[in-house]
Amino acid sequence: VSGKQAGVLAEEIARHAITLVRNDAGLLPLKLTPASKVFNLAITNGDDRLWITQTFNGTMSRGGIKMETIVLDDRSSEGEVKKALDAAGRADVVLVSMYGRVRSGQARSVALPEPGAKALNELLDRRKPVVGISFGNPYLLMSFPKLQTYLVAYGDMPSLQTAVGEALLGKNDITGRLPISLPGLYPLGAGIQLKANSAQSQE
Repeated sequence: VSGKQAGVLAEEIARHAITLVRNDAGLLPLKLTPASKVFNLAITNGDDRLWITQTFNGTMSRGGIKMETIVLDDRSSEGEVKKALDAAGRADVVLVSMYGRVRSGQARSVALPEPGAKALNELLDRRKPVVGISFGNPYLLMSFPKLQTYLVAYGDMPSLQTAVGEALLGKNDITGRLPISLPGLYPLGAGIQLKANSAQSQE
């Protein structure tokens, strides 16, 4: 399981899993230069704020994009929320990486922690260019229907975080489709098919 072949397979599966549910603002693939200011607002419902974004940040950095990241969890203070909003205000585009994993027997795991949800709602009200990325629970769009760009990775494994970064940068095709429905929003099988550094089409 830990061999090279298994790793290659995991990467291939991850690339095919990434699902672009909504791209209403036409933000993807990201049109960035090394001078672009990118802010990553990471929201986690786990005890992993010190390391959870490392793979995603590394992928973006290797793609030539340096971005500031602030992680919010259920322990984050009002000051941390304000710091995140201030950083977002200075950015050309905001990535909101949502590590909202659903855990059996933990009711609180379904939603994002309140400090992060507050920050995200504030950004949506400000109409900032925001790309929402769910590294886990695909239903998060139901809680934030104002998100104009929504990408689902279904998990936070390194292979998935790498695949998301490469998809955002237009290095890989986006071909995933929802394995579930988002009631009132998108049916089972929905997914925008986006060619690497190319025009998009939706079936």
